Order: sequence, then structure tokens, then C-alpha cells
Amino acid sequence: GDVRRKMPQLDTLIRRNDIFLARTVGIGVLSAADAAAYGASGPVARASGLDFDVRRDDPYLAYGELDFPVVTRTAGDCHARFECLLDQLYVSLDIAEQCLDRVDQITGPVNVRLPKVVRAPEGHTYAWTENPLGVNGYYLVSKGERTPWRLKLRTASYANVQALSTLLPGCLIPDMVSILGSMLFVVGDVDK
Repeated sequence: GDVRRKMPQLDTLIRRNDIFLARTVGIGVLSAADAAAYGASGPVARASGLDFDVRRDDPYLAYGELDFPVVTRTAGDCHARFECLLDQLYVSLDIAEQCLDRVDQITGPVNVRLPKVVRAPEGHTYAWTENPLGVNGYYLVSKGERTPWRLKLRTASYANVQALSTLLPGCLIPDMVSILGSMLFVVGDVDK
């Protein structure tokens, strides 16, 4: 309710504010080829024209049962990245409403007691999930012991930071602010 009510203000700022448009349109263009080469995902990749979303293309949990569009743009600039992020917020609100509409159809136990330790079976597995910044990948190797032998996490931030090497050289200092803000990364995520 509150988020949807406040969205018009944010929408107006991103889509119609002359100062914001001047600082983001045509700035920090990441081509689709470069986005793919760096492994970018989420709004950063989709703003460059890469139409990929794990929730739609390799559904997990209940995503295969939900109806939602994948937001894309083709400009690949800062503005396209901000627009993708903004439009993804509308999509996320719609997904949340679809889930709430179905919550009364859930059957079986919801609040169950779980064991304190869950041993992963021996072997290895890879899973990926769509997150606000893009795709996170999880590679788990287990020897069947109490704790996993190895866990490797590949975050969307890692790929997005790599792509900065294409966007930052030669840019103006004011453009750097827009580029860094639109590339969507969390520094603590990069070294996972």
C-alpha cells in the first residue's frame, strides 16, 4: 500500500526530471555484448537488452505459477538501468500481490520444527536465484559430513563491478556518480 502510493513521486523523478535526465541519458552505455561478456545480470543486463530472468527462464519455488513481465530496455545507459530498476519495483509489487492472493490456498503444515543441523548429501550441486541486483549462483560441495566441504557464492555485484572497467575510463567526474549509482553493486558482495 505505502510503497505503491509513493511510487508516482519516484517515477516522476526518474522519467521526467530534466536534471536527472541530463545526468543519466546517454551516460555510461554498456552494450549488450559487453554486459554478456562480463556476466552482468538483473537490471544492469536487461537495460542493455539482455532478456533473461531466472525466475521466468529456470523457475524455482512458485515462480513458474506466477504471471509477470521481464522488464528490458535497449539503450544500456544509466537512465535505462534506473528505469529497469524502477519498473522492476512495480513488477515486484505485482508478484507480492499474486502471492498474497494465493496464500489461503496453501495446505499442510507451515510452522514446522526443523532439525538444528541439516547434512547435505555427498556430492555437488549448483543453484541460482534472481535477486534485486541480478543473479546469485551457489555451488555446494559436500562429503556428507556435518558441514559442507565447500560453498562458493557468485554474486551479481561481482559481475557488475567488473563491467565498470569498460564504463569508467575517460568519463567525466559527474558522470562517474551516475555510473556508479546505476551499476547496482554492494561492495561486501564482490568478494564472495
